Amino acid sequence: MAQAPHSVHASPLPRARPATALDALFVHVPRWVGDRREIMVMPLGLPALANLLADAGRRVEVVHLGIEREVDPGFSPRGMLLATSPKVVFLTLHWHYQTRPVIDFAYRTRMWLPEARIILGGLTATAFASEIVGNLRFIDGVVRGDGEEPVRALARVLLDGQGTLADVPNLVWRDADGEVIHNEHGWVLDESVAEGLRHGDLALLRNRQAYVARALYADFSEGAAGSEGYGHAAYLNAGRGCTADCVSCGGSRESQLLTTHRDGLLLYSIAKLQRDLRDAMADGARVLRCSFDPPHARAHVRRWFEAIRAEGMRLRLIYDLWYLPTPAFLDDWQRTFEPGSVAVISPESGSEAVRYRVRGLPFRNDRLLAAIRACEDRGIGVHCFFSAGLPTETGQDIDTTARLIERIRSTTRAAVSVCPMVLDPASPLFLHPGKFGARLLRQSLKDYYDGVGLPEGPGYETDQFDEAGILEACNRLLALTR
Repeated sequence: MAQAPHSVHASPLPRARPATALDALFVHVPRWVGDRREIMVMPLGLPALANLLADAGRRVEVVHLGIEREVDPGFSPRGMLLATSPKVVFLTLHWHYQTRPVIDFAYRTRMWLPEARIILGGLTATAFASEIVGNLRFIDGVVRGDGEEPVRALARVLLDGQGTLADVPNLVWRDADGEVIHNEHGWVLDESVAEGLRHGDLALLRNRQAYVARALYADFSEGAAGSEGYGHAAYLNAGRGCTADCVSCGGSRESQLLTTHRDGLLLYSIAKLQRDLRDAMADGARVLRCSFDPPHARAHVRRWFEAIRAEGMRLRLIYDLWYLPTPAFLDDWQRTFEPGSVAVISPESGSEAVRYRVRGLPFRNDRLLAAIRACEDRGIGVHCFFSAGLPTETGQDIDTTARLIERIRSTTRAAVSVCPMVLDPASPLFLHPGKFGARLLRQSLKDYYDGVGLPEGPGYETDQFDEAGILEACNRLLALTR
C-alpha cells in the first residue's frame, strides 16, 4: 500500500487560490480494469451529503472520475483539482473493490493539494478506519457510519474554524503528536434529519446527464444480457438498515450494528421519497433501481408504489428482492411500473440446507420457482444469482445448484448469473470465519489494496474448497447459463 513520504507534506511554491476555489469537493473513484469499469454507481448518500453543505452556503461540487474520463478522454484529475482548489476533499470508500484506486487517488491528491484536508467515508473505510488513519498519513480522517452530521461538523471546523476535530462525531483522526483519536461513534441518522436530505438531486454533479444516461450497474456484470436496461436509472432506497444476517454481506444486521450503530430499520417518509424521485426524473431518470427489501419494510414500499401511481410517474423498476415476494406485492408492482421491469433474486445455492445457513432470509426451491412464475405471469422479468464454494458447501451441494439452474433455465424465462461470493469487510463471515468453516485471505485494508489471493477470487477458503476450487466451481455453473 502506498505510504506517504515526508515530501508529501512539503508545500510547493506558493500559489493563489483561484476564483473558482471550492469549499468542498466530493469525489467518486470507480475501479477500471482494462476496458471493464466497476463501481460506477456512486453511494446513494453521496449527493445528499454534498447538498447538505451547499444548502448551508458552501461552495461544493461532486465529481465522478469515471464519467469525467468517458466524457473527456483527456480529462486530468490533477488539472481539475488545481482549478477548483478545494479546501476539503471527501472520498467515498464504500465498496472494497474501490480500495486501490481510492487510496491511490488520495495519495496523489495530497501531492497536488498539500494544504487540503482529505476525508474518507463509507463501509470499507469504516471497517478499516484505524488502519487508514494510523498508516496512511496523507489521509486526515475517516468518518465512520452515517456521515450527515459528521460532514456538517467537519465543515464548521475546517472551513469556519469553529471548534476542533475532537467535536466531530464518528470521526477517526490524528492529533499533532500523530496519535490516532477515535471520537465517539454515536451519531446515527434519524427520521428528523433524513426528512431534509435530497438523495435524488444531482445538480452538484459534473456531467450529471452523462451519469444518469449511462448503464452504470448490471450487478457487477457489465455487458451482460439486459444490462442496457440499467441506463437512465434513479438509484434510490426506501430506507436504511437490515434485520437479517447474510454471511457475506457488509450491510447485514450485525455488520450495521458495528459500522453504523443502527439497530433495525430507518424508513424514509413517502413525501421525501417522492421528492427524490421527482428530482431524479427531472434529470432524465426513467428507471427506479432499489436495493432495500427487508420484509418489515414491504408495507412501506407498497405505500411508496401507491404514491408513484397516484402521481402518474411512468417508470420501470429494477428491484432486489431480499426475500420472495407475495402476490399482493407483485400486483402492486404490476399496477405501478412499466413493462420491462426486473426482479433480482439471489438464491446463491441450490441446496436449501446451505441457503438456510448462509442466507439471512432463506426460502425453499419450490417457492423460488413459484415466485419466478408469479413474476413472469405479471410481465416482470427475473434475474437469479448463484455462487459456488460457499461456506459449509460441498461438491454435492454444487451438483444440487447445477440441477436447480438447469430447472430454472428449462421451465422459466429467468436469466441466471454465477459469480464468487466475494467477502465484504465487516460481514458476519469476515467477523467470524471459524463459525462457518472458512479461512480469510483478506483481513486488512492492505490485503484488499494488494488484492491478496487470486484475481477476482472471493478472498476466503473453506474446508472443502480453496480459492482456485471456488472459481473452478463457479465457472462450471456459469457454463450452464450459456
